Parts: sequence; structure tokens; C-alpha cells
Amino acid sequence: MLRVSRLANIPCAEWHEATPAGSTCIPALDTYLASVNARRTSQEWPLNRGDVIEIQGPAASGKTQLTYHMIVTCLLPQKFRDVDLGGWGEAVVFIDTDSKFNIRRLHELLVSRLRRFLGEDIASDTAVPLEELATQLLRNLHVFRPTSSAQLAITLLHLPRYHASEPRLQNKEIGLLAIDSMSAFYWRDRYTLEQLRDAVDNSSRGNLPPNPLLHVLKALAKFRSLYRPVILMTNWGLNPLEKPSTSGEPVSPFYRQHLHPFPAPFEPHGAAEAVFNIEASQSLGVPGAPQPVRAGSRTPQRSGSTLPLHYHITLHPSPIDPFPASFTLTDALHHEDVRSVLVKKGEIKGLIRTPGENVVGEFTFRIGEREVLVDPDGQP
Repeated sequence: MLRVSRLANIPCAEWHEATPAGSTCIPALDTYLASVNARRTSQEWPLNRGDVIEIQGPAASGKTQLTYHMIVTCLLPQKFRDVDLGGWGEAVVFIDTDSKFNIRRLHELLVSRLRRFLGEDIASDTAVPLEELATQLLRNLHVFRPTSSAQLAITLLHLPRYHASEPRLQNKEIGLLAIDSMSAFYWRDRYTLEQLRDAVDNSSRGNLPPNPLLHVLKALAKFRSLYRPVILMTNWGLNPLEKPSTSGEPVSPFYRQHLHPFPAPFEPHGAAEAVFNIEASQSLGVPGAPQPVRAGSRTPQRSGSTLPLHYHITLHPSPIDPFPASFTLTDALHHEDVRSVLVKKGEIKGLIRTPGENVVGEFTFRIGEREVLVDPDGQP
């Protein structure tokens, strides 16, 4: 059975960063998260309630599939038939800004994970077929599809009322809030702001409305301060941190932050603020904890007014070397089967960083036909 508790009855002071959320079920990623958490909070579990994670990468780099993996992990119970499934047993709010959410894919991932953990003997012996069990678990998934940044902000502000009135959610904890993707309205918002800026003279530009993303971030910060779910946001990788090298030397695998205002913890202009926001979020809700003071400020800042970013994940498909220039068509056809296997393997490399630290963690997963696999040698 899934663990049930009423969120509204839990004191806000208990939702600080020293409260565990669960693991990611990706061993290498959990090891990195636990090591950072041990240094930050003296706790050795991977994720805390209220952790905010950004997943960035180019197109087709596995951002959505990794998000699905985390949704499955949150929906699954901790145990079933005395078998440890490693799930959180909590509800998920998924905001599909790209309008590409695939419920069949998510159902398939749930069934495959259940079958892999339970084994064929237990799976065939359950009173409820795994397909039906997966369908029951999906009742704890709540999907929203805003079509603009304004709608996204309003949706986030409305979530507390939805939580209080929706029968399926009233007695459930929201373990994960996932947004795929934060970049969906980037070009539209940028065009609108540029049109407004061009329509006024320089003296009036100070009166222009802020970027709509600001309202989204404020709404996210408010929801986080009330409910403390793990927040997972995907983001496009548009601008490489370093320009491609003409000499073929390796360049940085990371990307610049193109969203503004959005946490940019690994760029000079946003590094100090990102660390401050994390420190402020750690002290939120802890009785007697000192409030951090921003450099140059005499009074503590309101930690609930800004959104901290605890972890940043960059994804890249495992590279497949191009054919040498000397290859003939016959040579290429001869190696076609080998390259086809590499393409179908669907291996993704993840790099994870945290603000204020120089250590970069690595993990891999594979996008199979029926499951997102964390063991590169596993079979889908």
C-alpha cells in the first residue's frame, strides 16, 4: 500500500532541508547527491524535501525520459508484497508546457519497473495484474497543460486550492513537482518583451512589465515554501558555455543560462546569489536557525521570495564517432551494424553539479524500448 498522510496537518517547521524525500534509483547519482547532502546538512540520504533540480541538455538528450524515470520513482510504493521497490509512494504534479506528455510511455515504464523488481514469479502471482496496478498508481499523477508563462504562474498559484479540493490529492503528499519544460515559452516571451521595448522611448523603459518568467519563479518559490516537494525542471541547452574549438580540442560540455531571470549558479553574475539562496532555504523552517545575510545587506533576506537551485544536471547522448574521411561507401556499409547497435542502445551521460562546489558527478542511463535503464549493461 502507498504511504498516506495529510500534508495540511504537518507543521511547516518540519519541512526543512533535513527531511528526506527519497532516492533517484540511479546509484551513481544517489552517491553524488548523498555526498553533497552530507556536507550541506550532515545527513546522508540523496534528496531532501524541497530540493530543486534543473535538467539541461540539447534536443533528444533524454531530459523528458529522465523526468519520466523520476515520476515513476515517486509514484511507486516503497514496498509491494514485501519487495523493496525504492519508490516514494507519493503524488506527482506534472506540468506539461510542451504538450508532449505520453501517458502510454509512462504506463509502460511503470509496468516494466514493477516487473523487473518483482520478478516473473511474483508478478504472475499477484491478484491484480501489473498493468492494472500501474493504472492505479497513475491516479496519483496530476497533469496540467498551461499554454503561456502567465498560465504557468497562475497554475502554480492555484495548486494549493487544487490540493485542498481534489479528492485524489487531499490526503496525499506531493512528492514531486515536474515541469517539462521551462523553456517552452522562451521565444514567445522574448518576442513580446522586445516588441514592448521597441514601442517606447528610452525614458519609459523602466516602466515596462518584467519578464513573465519572474512571476513563474515567484509562484514556484511560494509553492515550495508551503509543500516542499522535490522540484524538477527541464531546460533547453541553447548556448554552449564555450564556442566549438576549430582545432578539435575538447570544449566545455555545459551550457549558458538563456532564461532570465533564472538561477545561473555557474556563471559569474549568478554564482553568489545561488549559494545565498541555498543557505537561506536550509534555514527556512528551522527554529532558531540564523537567517543568512546577503553581502552588502544589513538585514536578512526573505528566503521564501526566491527559488534556490540545489542541483544542475547536464545531459548528452553518448557520442558516436563519425566515419573517417578516408572511408569508402563499402567501409561504411561494413560498419553499419556496429553503429546501429550504438544508436539503439540509447545511452545518455549525465553530469551533475551543485552551486558553490567544484566537484562534478557523472552517471549514465539508457533509454530502452520499454524502460529507462540505469544499468548500461541491462536489457530493456
